[in-house]
Amino acid sequence: FGPFAGVLTLTVYSVGFVAKLLAERIEEIDFGQVEAMRAAGAPYLSTLIYAIAPQILARQIGLSIYQLDSNLRASAVLGLVGAGGIGIILQGAIDTFNWPEVSTVLLTILAFVILGEIVSMYLRKRIL
Repeated sequence: FGPFAGVLTLTVYSVGFVAKLLAERIEEIDFGQVEAMRAAGAPYLSTLIYAIAPQILARQIGLSIYQLDSNLRASAVLGLVGAGGIGIILQGAIDTFNWPEVSTVLLTILAFVILGEIVSMYLRKRIL
């Protein structure tokens, strides 16, 4: 199945993981704001935008960035076992003993992980 299997695997896992944590976060919000808007006759969409979203937005953005970072690392592992991703390039370089390419791919993966962490920290500071 090649890269499609890897993409499908990461997509299904990520959607399920993020949805579960989002649902848990929604259960923890302060429902006083929701009740106040509903009592004032606000429609569902307005309640969602002005009462629920502000309470979950910071955590959701952080979680999404974390999942993106996790998927980058997982794609390398999936490629090593033949399911596509950057790991196929890494596996090909390892199989041909092309150590300069192996180190380049590993450093690229490391750079993307570090860049993801920097962006995550920046966004968390701006939002929180």
